[in-house]
Amino acid sequence: MTPRELVARIMARAEAEGAPAPAQPSRRDTFKVGDPDVQITGVVTTGMSTLDVLRRTVAAGANMVITHEATFFRDDDIPDFLEGDPIYAAKVAFAREHGVVIWRDHDLTHRMRPDQMFEGQLKLLGWTADAAPPEQRMPVVTLPKPMSLERIVRHVVEKTGVTSYRVAGDPKMQVRRVAVGVGYAMPSFQVAPDIDVIVGGEAAEGSDSQLPTYDLAAFAVDSTALGQPRGLVLLGHMGTEDIGMQVVADWIRSFAPEIPVQYLPAGEPFGAPL
Repeated sequence: MTPRELVARIMARAEAEGAPAPAQPSRRDTFKVGDPDVQITGVVTTGMSTLDVLRRTVAAGANMVITHEATFFRDDDIPDFLEGDPIYAAKVAFAREHGVVIWRDHDLTHRMRPDQMFEGQLKLLGWTADAAPPEQRMPVVTLPKPMSLERIVRHVVEKTGVTSYRVAGDPKMQVRRVAVGVGYAMPSFQVAPDIDVIVGGEAAEGSDSQLPTYDLAAFAVDSTALGQPRGLVLLGHMGTEDIGMQVVADWIRSFAPEIPVQYLPAGEPFGAPL
């Protein structure tokens, strides 16, 4: 099987499972480098196709990488701003030298029902999302019994293994309802009126972009000052979306058993504070 044939099978399976069709062709979910018509020797799924992941892919005897996030340092993966850059050139040269093909699986994972990124994060944290209408993509979890924000943080850090994270809110506040986000896919405190804490990846500190956001940390601080404690836990992009690509690996194995597929986490780019 070739990478092009595998992607066609992935798309057909997603459609059969009820994933809604994209409103327009994805600029993200395309081949980034390599010949999509070579024979696959093995597939690696990962949160981000870093050079380290490419090296580990070659060492594992695989030649196709399915990555959730960008290969070339920008969301649209268009490398025109990198012309002449030696880092970009070295990464492309390595992939070509070793015959590595990279395909991005971003928009499809989020179109799946359930969203494969949220599915992976919920499984990792050992949480079950409350029942919700289909239009509510961001899961909300009602904990079996209240926990302090401090205990929540210890739990999610232990489960994800992240060493770099940020927390806003009173560590002693009691938490019963948690909204879960992944990457920049972040719920707001307006998802439900009784959300105590958001556990997610990354959040902009307010923007007026096409998808406007507000400063969740500042909102939590002011809400706490007014007597309604709120908390925010940010685990980073790979701390929330790497694991979703293990779900993707398991899913691909279920309908392409003839191809060896393994999950190689990219890992967070940040180390523990010095």
